[in-house]
Amino acid sequence: MAIHLFADVLSGFGGIETYLDALARRLAADGWPVRIEVSLNGPAPFLDAVEQLGVPVYRQPYVPGDRWQVRQRLLIRHLARRLRPGDWVYCVRQPMPEIYLALVRAVHRRGAKLAASWMFAPEFLPPPPGALGERFCKAVRETDVPISVAECTKGQFREVYGYERPVSVVRYHNVELFDAPVPLPPGPPYHIGYMGRIAIEQKNLDTILQAFKRLTARRGDVILNMHGGGPDSERLQALVEELGLTEQVVLHGRYELRRDLLDIVSRNHLFIYTSRFEGGPCFSLIELLQAGRFVVTSPVGGIPDIYGGRPEIGAMVPPDEPEAIADGLDRAIDLIEAHGADPHRIRARYVEEFHDEIAHRQWLAALGLERTSSSVAVPLADGLSR
Repeated sequence: MAIHLFADVLSGFGGIETYLDALARRLAADGWPVRIEVSLNGPAPFLDAVEQLGVPVYRQPYVPGDRWQVRQRLLIRHLARRLRPGDWVYCVRQPMPEIYLALVRAVHRRGAKLAASWMFAPEFLPPPPGALGERFCKAVRETDVPISVAECTKGQFREVYGYERPVSVVRYHNVELFDAPVPLPPGPPYHIGYMGRIAIEQKNLDTILQAFKRLTARRGDVILNMHGGGPDSERLQALVEELGLTEQVVLHGRYELRRDLLDIVSRNHLFIYTSRFEGGPCFSLIELLQAGRFVVTSPVGGIPDIYGGRPEIGAMVPPDEPEAIADGLDRAIDLIEAHGADPHRIRARYVEEFHDEIAHRQWLAALGLERTSSSVAVPLADGLSR
């Protein structure tokens, strides 16, 4: 029996790539026969490091202007030829609607099974209109194991797609980059960090800047450090200039996880992550839990699984209200000044529910593959960045 890790779209950085890397390494360390089949949207150097561990990797190259998903269909054909009865295909993100039904049926024709993890909560991925949406919902209903990465979103599979069977909840595999809380830096000034993809619409970066401008009108002892790269980097720079925040906002650009994360966390007293939409608890939030940092965030996707009812570790605010976000940041700084944001208490939330060991047991159980896991640690790929 082989486990095939599949992604119909893969880039060189981001949460899904981090997830694939961590999952592949854990399975390889446990001795599972694992393969990777992906369609690339750009360079993904972390795959080279995984391949050096003995994990076969097939890369379907990017084809500009491919509006008919030809490369994804070629990837399905490549995958199907290698499947054997009893194999598992695991989609690290839900496949695109145009090819999902073809994938499910190609897997089942070979006597294999398919599981898929949702990148965004189903409420943010409604079926397309018409016949395409009907095929997408049919593919979801034919999926052997649909996986939600959040307790608070698993009921949406029935509401949105009509999936009637139980949905498994599996946390993201992750690498424990911090084994203890990171001490808070001295202050003031108080440094507020953002780390993640520079995608203005999803990550709500325009509203964050508006909220931060309001905060600077209340207190002059705050700095916003924005770490990450993405398609909207130039537009973000323009917004900073337009709002007159060039002295208070620092755009640090892309970072490499292993090399830069400790410096990023050590520099900042708290973080902001008020996305408009998400799937499960985001990787940046998991890393900040490990490091013991307070976060002002939004109650979307699986984020409430971390912070719901736990105001001592983070604050959830409406993502579309700059004044409410500014209030949340102001109160968080007051909490830090009063020594009320205990890094050890924040990290305890990671240990109790989001540790990679917990995620791995949940994953094996969802696919019916429980067996004793190896304690072998496989290091994170050098150069994996976001």
